[in-house]
Amino acid sequence: MADMHWRPALPTDLTPIAEWVESSKALERWAGPGLSWPTDGPTLWREIDGGGLPSFCLVAEREPVAFGQLVIKGERHYHLARIIVSPAHRRRGLGESLCRRLLAEARQRRAEHVTLNVFTDNQPAIDLYHRLGFVEQGAVDTRGIQPMQLRQFVTDVDNTDL
Repeated sequence: MADMHWRPALPTDLTPIAEWVESSKALERWAGPGLSWPTDGPTLWREIDGGGLPSFCLVAEREPVAFGQLVIKGERHYHLARIIVSPAHRRRGLGESLCRRLLAEARQRRAEHVTLNVFTDNQPAIDLYHRLGFVEQGAVDTRGIQPMQLRQFVTDVDNTDL
C-alpha cells in the first residue's frame, strides 16, 4: 500500500472511522458500552477520550486505514484498546502492523505489563494476538470477553521445582 505511515490520531480521523462501525452493537463491541448511536467523528472522539488517551492511526493517502489506543491501567501497565481496521483494508496485515506499532509505543513508554480484551467469537483477532505473544489471562466474562496479557510480561508461576 503506497504512502503508509504511523502517526498520532487527529480528531478529524474519527469521521471516517465512525463510518466503519455499522451498528450500535458493533460500536459497543469495538469501543465499549455507553457510547452514543448513531455516532459521528466528533462525538466518537470525545466519548473514547481521543484527546486524553494515546491514540494512533496507520494512514494511507492521508486517510486513516487503522486505529488503536493505549489505555493507561496503572504504573507501567498499558492496555491495547479500540483496535479497528477499515473494512476496505482488512486481511492485508494492517491489524498486525497496528498492534506492533502500539506495542512499540507501549515499550517506549516503559511498559512492563501489556494487556487487551477480545471477544471469544473473534477468531481472527485471537489468532493475531497469539502470534504477537499474548496469552489468555483469567476467565471469560459474561459478555464473552477474554482478557489477554503479553506473554513476555507474564510471571512464570510454575517455576517452583525444588
